[in-house]
Amino acid sequence: MKDKIQYYIIKLLIKFILLFPKKLRRVFFTFLASITYIFYSKNKKVIEKNLKYVYNNNISEAKIKYIQKECYKKLFLNILTIIEGNTYTKDDLKKIITFENEKYIQKLEKPFIIITAHYGNIDLLGLVLAKFFTKLTQVQQKINNPLLFKYLEQQRANYGMNMVEKHGAVKKLFFALKKKEPISLIIDQNTNPKYSTKVDFLGKEAYQTLTSSQLSKKFNIPLLPVFITQDGDNYKVIFKKPIYPEDKTLEELNQLQADIMSKMIFKYPQEWFWCHKRFKNSNPSLYY
Repeated sequence: MKDKIQYYIIKLLIKFILLFPKKLRRVFFTFLASITYIFYSKNKKVIEKNLKYVYNNNISEAKIKYIQKECYKKLFLNILTIIEGNTYTKDDLKKIITFENEKYIQKLEKPFIIITAHYGNIDLLGLVLAKFFTKLTQVQQKINNPLLFKYLEQQRANYGMNMVEKHGAVKKLFFALKKKEPISLIIDQNTNPKYSTKVDFLGKEAYQTLTSSQLSKKFNIPLLPVFITQDGDNYKVIFKKPIYPEDKTLEELNQLQADIMSKMIFKYPQEWFWCHKRFKNSNPSLYY
């Protein structure tokens, strides 16, 4: 009963939000991000610890505060994208999206593996890739309310994203690749050392999932790094040169992916979600 009440309240709020123009929605969600920034300090502390650790304490308080605010803003704009994703047409997206090096995805034969990070408007990236290039299968973290989970799953399915639960996801990703369907993996979070390798990530030791590298080696298919950055109300989707698995170990493949993500994060640090406890397993004392 509790799940149903929560689900119908959220659905009602979504319908109410969609009554307003897109610009007004954006203003409202940016305002919500600002309010959350003021009153919810847990994520701010994690962001600060990560930044000071990565930059060896050589980062100003002003820059920390700026990146903290940007993290909160992007979290809320991602939520807004989920809500209004099905209202975007291809023509709408053409007005706000530009592409860099799209030749890399246009030349690839299917299947291939897109790799990215919790970076920029990650839900908008999925929407754009599905609308302009290819349908994708992507892992989705299950949420406690099954009705809301089903709603999110359907929202993304409507614009070409096939979402699979994290539990048992590898098997489903395997079958998608066997059917020559591209998949997308977000690989920048802290992971269990048992299923990872150590990499140099942002100049620090971290554990990184092996899934993308293992599937790349198994099917002998390329890894395509893709990121999305924001400039005001507009966005740029950036494709990086594909990584091919031939003559590379799993460890080498993992490090190549970590290198690409690190370069993008250092170039646009305000785009990455620093609120994850990324170094929890490699440096357990960092967050205490």
